[in-house]
Amino acid sequence: MKTLSLRLLEHANALAQEIDAKAVVIYADALERGSDLREALSTVKFPTILFSRAREAPAPSQSQTGGPTWIRVEGVHTTRTGQARLALLICVARGVLRRGDRVVCLTGPDGSNRIDTAMVLDLGTESELFPSLGDLDLGGDFSAEVFERVLWIASRIAAEGREGRPIGTIFVLGDALEVLAQTRQLVLNPLQGHPESGRNVLSLELEETIKEFATIDGAFIVRGDGVVLAAGVQLQAKPSKLLDLPAGLGTRHAAAAAITGSTGSVAFAISQSTRTVTVFKSGRILTQIQHSEGHREERAP
Repeated sequence: MKTLSLRLLEHANALAQEIDAKAVVIYADALERGSDLREALSTVKFPTILFSRAREAPAPSQSQTGGPTWIRVEGVHTTRTGQARLALLICVARGVLRRGDRVVCLTGPDGSNRIDTAMVLDLGTESELFPSLGDLDLGGDFSAEVFERVLWIASRIAAEGREGRPIGTIFVLGDALEVLAQTRQLVLNPLQGHPESGRNVLSLELEETIKEFATIDGAFIVRGDGVVLAAGVQLQAKPSKLLDLPAGLGTRHAAAAAITGSTGSVAFAISQSTRTVTVFKSGRILTQIQHSEGHREERAP
């Protein structure tokens, strides 16, 4: 392992203990899967969270009981900060981390076998990552698995669009009955009449269908167990007087914020112009994840 990586890992281990961190979070794709990753885990004698865009988790040995927590961040094009934001949001959804937790995050360029960046992040006060997590609860009537899957689909649509064209749409997850009571169908529901087993976001076969239906105006309504109840619906919740969206966010984001403000749902609004996924809860922004077409981290020589 390169000296810089080893020194940062050693300092991260000491710093995590000194500041009473919850975990050390490491971007595994910056290290080789074999001896270097095992050396990293043996150096950090502290609860560890690995995140990666690879499809399969490595199985390194580690002295700590239970080994590291593995978080898969699917291979969408985003920045290092975006990757960390995705991983930490998934950790919050799973209950691995909670607001108020402090973590030491280590990252580096993909495939470089080099850790070159260390960050101390406080979940709930780090406005760059989670503007509103400090006083909001991500909980709802949906599982972490479904939340991750919807986040993944939204991220793919934002990054890739459909047939090379950018797409803007909304996914509303959870509290489905209350959400449906505040919507109207803009077009005939293309999912109506299909068995629930065939329209669940956990089914990989549904992804291309969702991408196709995302070109239709309106939002997707997803039940807490992952079943997509409707596509092409207009959200009609009345905006809260307290709704204060940043400049540049339009009617789609206002509708997403409003529906989460009047129900227990979470909404994922995809901007067609900026390829950004904005996650809303309780009428406010939880986080924003920016994507760029063709983005790649530079590999070290």
